[in-house]
Amino acid sequence: MKISNKTILVTGSSKRIGKEIAFFLAKKNAKVIIHYNKSKVNAYKTYNHIKNNINPDCMIAKSNLESVIENRNLIKKIIRKFGSLDIIINNASIFNKINFNNTTQKVWDEHFNVNLRAPFILAQELRKHLNNNPGKIINLNDWKTTRKSRFAYGVSKFSLSGLTKSLALELSPSIQVNEIALGAILPPSDMNKNDYNKTSDNFGPSKRMGELSEINNLIEMLITNDYITGETINLDGGRHL
Repeated sequence: MKISNKTILVTGSSKRIGKEIAFFLAKKNAKVIIHYNKSKVNAYKTYNHIKNNINPDCMIAKSNLESVIENRNLIKKIIRKFGSLDIIINNASIFNKINFNNTTQKVWDEHFNVNLRAPFILAQELRKHLNNNPGKIINLNDWKTTRKSRFAYGVSKFSLSGLTKSLALELSPSIQVNEIALGAILPPSDMNKNDYNKTSDNFGPSKRMGELSEINNLIEMLITNDYITGETINLDGGRHL
């Protein structure tokens, strides 16, 4: 599948990795949807930059991914504007630092609703819309899903791997579904960059943090390659080894 002229939803694309993915795809002449929930100011900065400097054929959309109704309405809004939706990149996630003892039902539900249920609902809506036409789903995951300090996050991301494989079977052959398990690309949003570099001196065999361009290169490959599906590709410099 070519990227040019494809309609692509990047969830959580107001800032950080999602923003850089949106910039990259817009430069490839894709019609990009900038999605946000709470980060309105950053989302409009990203949207305005794309619209004014890269590709005017873009869209901004607010949606709370915890809500099934809002997930479904998000897809409807995109199709009303562009008439199509070809690719979903599930970048948005909740990454709260809460251990097992402090994980309440509310915390658990928040993580699973955004990190797992939302990609499921969006996949259902995408298949309905595409009706056996070609499409892609790329889930952004984590190289490490057993995290004592981020218990609900880790379990929800582990479950996302199962969803990726199940969707790859269910949506074949028209929609390819894969995931990228990210290593150290950016410091966690709740941690100072200098502190992160001090505490994470072992970045695996590569002995360095990853580059945002390396995520974009891999996303481009997964979009343009129509034979890979159901795979977890570790982009972590070999850290999982």
